[in-house]
Amino acid sequence: MWVPLVTMMAFAADQEAGISERLAQQRAQQISNLRYELNLKVPVAKTEPITGEAKLRFDLKDKTLPVVLDFAPGAANVVHSDVPSRAVNGHLVFPPGTSAITIEFRAGDASLNRNSDFFYSLFVPARAHLAIPCFDQPDLKARFTVNMQVPEGWKTLSNQEPGVETQPLPTYLLFFGAGKFEVETAEISGRKFRMFHRETDRKKVERNREAIFDLHARALAWLEDYTGVPYPFGKLDFMALPSFQFGGMEHAGAISYRSGGLFLDESSTQSQKLGRASLISHETAHLWFSDLVTMKWFNDVWLKEVFANFMAAKMVNPSFPQLNHELRFFLDHYRSAYNVDRTEGANAIRQKLDNLNEAGSLYGPIIYQKSPIVMQQLETMLGEAKFREGVQKYLKKFAFGNATWDQLIAVFDRDLKEWSRIWIDTPGRPKVTKTTQHKGFVLPDGYGEYHLDAASKKYLLEHLPEIADPLVRARAWSALWEDRVDLFELALQAIPLEKEELILQRLLGDLDRLMWLHTDALDRVEKVLREGMEKAPNRSVRAAYFQVYRKVAPVEWLERVWKKELIITDLPLEETSYMQLAAELKLRSVDVIDAQLERIQNPDRKRQLEFVRAALEKDPTPFFERIKDVKNRAQEPWVLEGLSYLHHPRRNGSSAKFVGPSLDLLVEIQKTGDIFFPQRWMAVTLGSYHSPAVGAQVREFLKRQPYPERLRKTILVAADELFHPFI
Repeated sequence: MWVPLVTMMAFAADQEAGISERLAQQRAQQISNLRYELNLKVPVAKTEPITGEAKLRFDLKDKTLPVVLDFAPGAANVVHSDVPSRAVNGHLVFPPGTSAITIEFRAGDASLNRNSDFFYSLFVPARAHLAIPCFDQPDLKARFTVNMQVPEGWKTLSNQEPGVETQPLPTYLLFFGAGKFEVETAEISGRKFRMFHRETDRKKVERNREAIFDLHARALAWLEDYTGVPYPFGKLDFMALPSFQFGGMEHAGAISYRSGGLFLDESSTQSQKLGRASLISHETAHLWFSDLVTMKWFNDVWLKEVFANFMAAKMVNPSFPQLNHELRFFLDHYRSAYNVDRTEGANAIRQKLDNLNEAGSLYGPIIYQKSPIVMQQLETMLGEAKFREGVQKYLKKFAFGNATWDQLIAVFDRDLKEWSRIWIDTPGRPKVTKTTQHKGFVLPDGYGEYHLDAASKKYLLEHLPEIADPLVRARAWSALWEDRVDLFELALQAIPLEKEELILQRLLGDLDRLMWLHTDALDRVEKVLREGMEKAPNRSVRAAYFQVYRKVAPVEWLERVWKKELIITDLPLEETSYMQLAAELKLRSVDVIDAQLERIQNPDRKRQLEFVRAALEKDPTPFFERIKDVKNRAQEPWVLEGLSYLHHPRRNGSSAKFVGPSLDLLVEIQKTGDIFFPQRWMAVTLGSYHSPAVGAQVREFLKRQPYPERLRKTILVAADELFHPFI
C-alpha cells in the first residue's frame, strides 16, 4: 500500500545523490536474497539507446521502510514500471513492502563505453546505476541472469552464459559486452578458456595466444593450491579491448583487459612480458579477493587490491626463474608509493568514505604499491605458514559474502591494532630508524622516510655503479632519488655499465625524465643511448633503449626508420611502433600522419591516431577545446595520449597556457570519468614541467579554488616535483 505522500517525500528528499554510507547500511540490513534478470536490446547505431527490462526479486527484513533503487538516468529513462515510484536525486523510491520490481528502461550510456561496432560495461566502483536500475553497493551481492539481443554478426559476453544465473556478485563486477570480436579458445588441464579480441594482426595473435592462455591457467592452478578454494565461478572468458580504461578488470567469468597489455609486440621488453604476467595474475587473484570475498564498503577497496598485487608477485615468480624477485618487488612498489607518500597529498591506505560518488578518488599508488609492502610486513611478522593459514580461513569464512579489514586481521589471532593504526590508517612515511652499514655508505632498512648523510651521498654519487649487489644498488639509487638529487650525470655513467635489466629499465626511465632538465646536453644523451642500443646483448634490452632513444634521435634517423629504409638489427617494429615514430616526427615538424593512417590496418588503431592527431599540431588548442566536451572523452586512453603530446617537454614553452584550464576541469573529470582518470589527467598535465612559474600557478590555483580535499591531494601529488625540484 502506498504510504502518504508527505511521509514518502520526506524520506525521498533525504536521499543524497550517489549512494551514501547511511543509505547503504540501511539497505544492507533491509534486503537479502537478491536476484536480477536483465534482458537487453542493443541497436546497430550507438546514437540509439540500449533498452532493457530489469526484473528484481528480493526478501525484505523491514517492510515499513520505502525501497530505494539507484538509477541515475532518472524517471525520464523509465519506460514502464509495474510498481509506482518517485525519482529523487538519482534514486527510484518504491513503497514499503515492495519486494519484486519489473522495470522497462532506456540504459544510460555513461558507463557502457559504446563504439560503432562494440560496447562493454565498466561499473566499478559504483557506476552500474548510471546504466541500469540496481542497488549499487558492494555488500548487496546478487545473482544475475543476463540476456542480450544484439545486431547480426555481433558476439556477446557476460559473467555467465545467456540465461544462466551467476554466483552472488556485487554490481561493480557485473559485466556485459558485445560487438564484432574474434574468439580464440583453449583447453588446459581440462579447463576451457575463451578470449574475445579485435586484433587484426594475425601474426601478433598467434605469437601471443599461447602465453596468454597459459598464464591464466597457471594463475588459476596456483591460486587454487594456495587458497585451498577451487575456482568459484565456473567458466572463465576474457575480453581484450583496444581502448580499455584500465589494465584489466576482474569481472567474474569475463575479465576485461586492455588489448595492448596482452598482445605484445615482437620487440617487447622483459619488463613488458613481466608486466603482462603480473597483470593476468593480478586480475586472476581478484577472482578470489574481490569476487569471492568482497569488501563491505569501498573504504576497504585497498583490501582487494593489496591481495591481488601481493599474490600476483608470488605467482609470477615461477614463470620468470631468471629474475631477482626481491629486486623486482622493490622496483615495482617502493618508488610508486614514495611518489605519493612523500608529498603534501599523501593519504592513508584506508580512508573514510561517506558516499560512493567519491569512491573513485580512493584509488592510487598507496593502494596498489604501498599496501603490498605493508602486507609483506604482515606476512613476515606472522610467518608464511600462519599467514597462508589465515588467508584460507578468511576466504572460507566469508565466501560469496563481504568482509572488512578488521575481520581479516581478526583471523590471525594477533593484536595488530597499533601496527594497523601506523601502517593502514596513518598517511605518510614513518621515519626509518633501522639502517645497514655498507662499505662507504649507510642505507635505510625497509620502507619510510630517510635522508642520506653527506658522506654516504658523496660516496654513492662517485661509486654507485661499482656496487655488486643489484638490490643494494637499486636501493642506493632510490635513496639518492628520494633526497631529490639530480642524477642526470650519474645516469649517463651508470647506464652503459648496468647489467641487470630490471635496474637498467629504471635508469632509462629516470633519464627520460631528467634529460629534459638538461636540454643543452641532449647530444650526450643521444650518444649514450645509441651506443647502448647498438651494443645491447639481446632484443629486450635493445627495445628498452629504443623506447627512450627515439625521443632524442636525429630526425633524419627517425624518418629513415619510419620509411623502413633503415632496419634496426634484431628489433622488429610493428604498427604501434610506427604510430609512435609518426607522432615523434610530427612533434619535430615532419608530418607523416596522413601516410601513417594509410598504412594502418587495424580500424581501432586508425581511429586512435585520427583522434590524437590534433594534439600533435603546432597549435593544439582545437584538441584541448574538443576534450572539454565529455562526449569527446569517452576513450580515456586516447585523451591521455593526446594530452601527453600537448604537454610534451619539447613544447613546455607554448603549452603551459593549458595548465590552468586543465585544473579548472578536474571536478568535471572526476564526475564523468573512470576511477584513474583524474589522477592520470593531472599527472600528464603537470608531469613534464619543471618551471617555477608553473609551480606558482598551481599554488595560486589551490589558494583560490575550494576543491574537495581528495581532488586537492590529487593536484598536490601531481605537482610535487614542481614544488620540490631536483637539486
